[in-house]
Amino acid sequence: MKSLSCLLAGMLMAAAQAHAEPSGPQGDRSQRLLEQAGKEGELSIYTSMAEKDISRLVKAFETKYGIKTKVWRSGTDNVLQRIISEARAGRDEVDFVLSTAPEMEALHREGLLRPVDSPLQRELIPEALPEHREWTGMRVYVYVQAYNTQRIRPEDLPRSYQDLLDPKWKGKLGVESKHEWFYTLVQSMGEEQGLRFFRKMVATNGMTIRKGSTLTANLVSAGEVPLALNLYLHVVEPLLAKQAPIDYLSLSPTIASTDGIAIMRGARHPHSAELFYDFLLSDGQKILADNSISTNRRDEAVLARFKPIVFSDPVRILDSYEKWDKLFDDVAHGH
Repeated sequence: MKSLSCLLAGMLMAAAQAHAEPSGPQGDRSQRLLEQAGKEGELSIYTSMAEKDISRLVKAFETKYGIKTKVWRSGTDNVLQRIISEARAGRDEVDFVLSTAPEMEALHREGLLRPVDSPLQRELIPEALPEHREWTGMRVYVYVQAYNTQRIRPEDLPRSYQDLLDPKWKGKLGVESKHEWFYTLVQSMGEEQGLRFFRKMVATNGMTIRKGSTLTANLVSAGEVPLALNLYLHVVEPLLAKQAPIDYLSLSPTIASTDGIAIMRGARHPHSAELFYDFLLSDGQKILADNSISTNRRDEAVLARFKPIVFSDPVRILDSYEKWDKLFDDVAHGH
């Protein structure tokens, strides 16, 4: 992610200057965006957002503004790799990107994003806004501990992470392979103490590793994973609403992260992209309110249920990605 050449950086800056810069005084901003986006008439989006969610957003956006929108969706790694590959080839195929925070920070470091100045940013929690303003958090992902209600009795639930050292949890623990959660939790415990805790827990009780929050949540519902340590709240709650045998608790501290939305520096449809940006931070957050927590301050009361809450730092995660990816793998496998 840090390997692009100076030549690429120069090429990207030149491309940026060749495209209209949509940000400006806020007074006439909305009307200007509407007029210019109408002339552009289309928008290209790359995203790792769940299909059902991005489809709802795009449909509402197209209905409201009549902007033809093309979406390419894949996993976070694939989105990042495709954008960088196209940049190397000098191709401006994408206008707008929506993915997880570390990947967005990587795109910022590559010089591929442009800063955005929107009045809607003032309505967001501080954790949603990196200083450079080249990406902005739209949703908060809260990690919870999900358990199968038929295999674990309420009175047996852990009250702290230290309770997971009890041998009664042998063979019952699972984790979704997200080293960002692992890194943030270990740092909150103190690195040495946190690594010691995880190694002892795995040595005592073992821990299965699963790939994908939705898959892991379904395995909890099926009883195959009695207790999963790091599932997204928004993945668990729909199953709970369907009366599946699943529930959750939140051990202290609660770990959270954000996603990110951004406009490409070489966007061919910059005004349509900025119109979509504002749409996501207003109508879009409300559209997804049934299954996610937004970064808008109106949702601070919801986040307060999980105090103390520690947000992952995408900058530090990116800086130490290889180290902590390996550490997570080693610790989880008992090495």
